[in-house]
Amino acid sequence: MANSAATKTATKPKGEGLFARFIKFIRESWYETFKKSSWPTRTELRQFTVVVIFTIVAIAVYIGAIDFILTKVTEAIPKG
Repeated sequence: MANSAATKTATKPKGEGLFARFIKFIRESWYETFKKSSWPTRTELRQFTVVVIFTIVAIAVYIGAIDFILTKVTEAIPKG
């Protein structure tokens, strides 16, 4: 017969309940987010914001132009 000790499954360490693991996760996440990360300066943040706003406006103008052109093309097609 097989050794009964070899057939036992691994058990989780005691004292590590679901709530304790959740709290540990939150604590480690907070530490990593606010202590180990590098955040942009105000000047960098302002520059990034301007780039994002400019890109959004450029894409909106492009989509609006395509929509306008396609609308004029479909209006020009004679209705049968």
